[in-house]
Amino acid sequence: MRILWVLLLSASLYTAKSQDIIRFMGIVVDSTGSPVELANVVATDPESNTITSFGVTDYQGRFVLKLEIGKQYTLKVSFMGFETFDETIVARENLSDPYRVNMQHSVTQLATLEIVDEFPVVITGDTITYRADAFTKGTERKLEDVLLALPGFEVNDDGQVKVQGKEVEKILVEGKEFFEGDTKIAAQNIPASAVEKVQVLRNLNEIAPMSSLNRNEDRLALNIKLAEGKENMLFGDVEAGPGPDRRYLAHANLFFYNPKATVNFIGDANNIGKQAFTAMDYYRFTGGMQGLGQRSGSFFNVSEDNLGVMGMTNNMARSIDTKLGALNFDYVPAKKFRFSGFLIASAIDNQISSRSNRTYINSEQDNREQLETRDLAENLSGLGKFDLTYTPHDNVHFGYKAFVKTTGIKSERERLSDNLGFFNTIETDSEQEPVTLTQQLELFIAPGERNVFSLEGNYSYQLQNPFIEFFSTNRLFEINLPLVPDSGYLFFQDKEITTGRLDAVANWYHILNKTNHVNVSFGSNTSWQKMTSAIRQQSNISLDSEDYRNDIDYSFSDIYAGFNYKTKWGDVTLNPGINLHKYTLRDRQLSTEEVIYKTLLLPDFSAKYEIRSSQTIWFQYALQAMFFDIRNIASGIVIENYNNLFRGDRSLTNSTFHSFGLNYYNFSMFNHFNIYGGLNYQKKYDDISNEIDYQNLERTVTPVNISDPNDFFTVYGNVTKTFLKFKISGRTNLSYYSTGNLINGLPNRNNSLVQKYAGQAETTLFKVFTMEVGYEKIYNQYESSTTATTYINDKPFGKAELNLFKLFTLSADYQHNHYRSEDGLLNSKYEFLNGAIYFQKEKSPWQIKISGLNLLNTSAIRRDSFSESLINSYAYYVQPRYFLFSIKYDI
Repeated sequence: MRILWVLLLSASLYTAKSQDIIRFMGIVVDSTGSPVELANVVATDPESNTITSFGVTDYQGRFVLKLEIGKQYTLKVSFMGFETFDETIVARENLSDPYRVNMQHSVTQLATLEIVDEFPVVITGDTITYRADAFTKGTERKLEDVLLALPGFEVNDDGQVKVQGKEVEKILVEGKEFFEGDTKIAAQNIPASAVEKVQVLRNLNEIAPMSSLNRNEDRLALNIKLAEGKENMLFGDVEAGPGPDRRYLAHANLFFYNPKATVNFIGDANNIGKQAFTAMDYYRFTGGMQGLGQRSGSFFNVSEDNLGVMGMTNNMARSIDTKLGALNFDYVPAKKFRFSGFLIASAIDNQISSRSNRTYINSEQDNREQLETRDLAENLSGLGKFDLTYTPHDNVHFGYKAFVKTTGIKSERERLSDNLGFFNTIETDSEQEPVTLTQQLELFIAPGERNVFSLEGNYSYQLQNPFIEFFSTNRLFEINLPLVPDSGYLFFQDKEITTGRLDAVANWYHILNKTNHVNVSFGSNTSWQKMTSAIRQQSNISLDSEDYRNDIDYSFSDIYAGFNYKTKWGDVTLNPGINLHKYTLRDRQLSTEEVIYKTLLLPDFSAKYEIRSSQTIWFQYALQAMFFDIRNIASGIVIENYNNLFRGDRSLTNSTFHSFGLNYYNFSMFNHFNIYGGLNYQKKYDDISNEIDYQNLERTVTPVNISDPNDFFTVYGNVTKTFLKFKISGRTNLSYYSTGNLINGLPNRNNSLVQKYAGQAETTLFKVFTMEVGYEKIYNQYESSTTATTYINDKPFGKAELNLFKLFTLSADYQHNHYRSEDGLLNSKYEFLNGAIYFQKEKSPWQIKISGLNLLNTSAIRRDSFSESLINSYAYYVQPRYFLFSIKYDI
């Protein structure tokens, strides 16, 4: 409420100051009177020679500028192929009589090229170039801050970047990938002072022979153009500082760019809860484990054992100590060759404490449990990639990539379980050292203007070797495990899974004419796996039987052929396709062998209607098939958790699912009204679900093919509107899924509906005070055949930044959470306030910062989750209040 009053007071002061600002309307036409779309328009103050306002014409040639009434400006209009328009105007209200600009065709492009740098936004073909200093205030610290200042850009907390509602696939710097193009690493580490321009690259294509096919309409990338003087020299920043209670931070970003060689280094060490490289980041660098066959609608899902890994994902644990060293390089020794790659090493130590209230989905009365968990988790990971590209000329491209990742994971976990007064203490130690090696080859050849041939191959090897040790005061799995008491219960599980995969696909692309293309493909996907597992307890020979061991070999083969046709009728592009698959699945276990043969025909279709260059509707449909790996067919019991056993079923077959997607984008730089949204729907037949047999709160899980279809539905939307210096936005995200399973032999249907609504307003007052306030509301509704629960969270939030005398910057962010259950059994309120004071003289490389996190000393946050077997509401205990003093130097 206090934040709202501040906003209203500030807005009233600003309105009084800004009442003389008017909207100056205009229209740009060519010599025939036809509107010129995407022309750049700027109004310059002739006294200071600075840009006051700018705009881009819409499909009707209209533009609007925000100017001070009665003041004189220089109006410039530019578009490739036309002479630059340059004239003096006087700002006046002209809504009924827009200013008319007549553009004359240019014989040469020189006039346009000479002034292109003066325009904040330049649109040429599939590239939109934003001049950073036209949108920023000069107080931005990282690339993320620059992107947030650009119209139509979004950056979420995970570093995902969107432009006009479309997700950015990768970020380049001077045309070279920055750490595999990872948007988070780039956004949070590239200094804002190094950014001169941001280019949006639509229809991204990195392979020259494929450029004529226009097959990448849905790919988007950013290219960062460096500021003058940043090439051929080392630049970046270093920061270090201590705090009370042995808090510390050390961080370095070092960059070197020239036309032949690029080297980037990021180093970080801190214990303030700022993870420079999270488990989610680790998974993003998968190095090509996804098979080429997925393009044809077929998936072979290789599951992973994540004992201890998920503890690495919590940025707000009670204690986090993290270290990172990352090196990225790009070297071009000659025009035909290019070498690039990266090395990343990270170490994370977490201490996590939580208290959860669990409701198990069964028909028993004693289905509730309170669980306290204390977890010490260590994660040491290493990733490396080498990339070679050879392009002897424009119609040949050869590439080789090698990627390796390895992890050392250890976890010590203590749980105290309370099931209606029945207590049990369970201690679990787990560790594993998974390894993945992937190699890729690709060859693209365009022997003529109408044909392109490609050959791609992947080979990968994966090792998973989780080991887990259990100790409990009371017996676990009394019905299903013949454990022997010995001053408590101590037992172990070893497991090892190796996976090999070889994918290959050949494509022929043929251009019939400018609006019709065909693609014929032939491919194969072969995977082979071996799994061994055993449950052990000292002096207990009962666990030596086949019920508690696995020794299984499994292979999956997919041979397929596909045909795809792409045609364009005016503004509509149609792309139907079909793929024929022949599958062979073979497993050997329990001294027997079983073989399954299957043939599937998988169609797909997409349609794109480009209403205009800034407004698009896109529909997609595909029939897809998913096959499951060795873990799901291994018939010996495997321990998954302290109260969960798993047993596979070798009779499983695949699931097929219909996928529908509809997306809409409308981005207008004329009226600054942007909207995008979409919906996705999946209906899965013969989906793999689980049959769950309960013994009290312990359960044995067996995968089964569910006869009733499962439904998954999501809807999202975002609206943004800018008024003078104010910007308001709203967004929503709804997700619904309905899945079936069996509980104690009875059919059960689980339904989940998650609703998220948010709105916010932003403004900059007097060029020194930036403020953002907003409100988010979340409903999580869970329902099964035996229980139903709804959790609600109201979260007002605000951010503010004040710049004083071009010397001090004060920033703060605040959020309040009211988390509760609809039945009234849970009601929690908590809030977070973070703040910082920056001191930096204008143009000085030195910056001093005093920051504080969790200034209100909140002890825990609330979360909830839902699975096929339980509803879980839990509290995470977080780091207490701390302060940090740091000094940063810009190199």
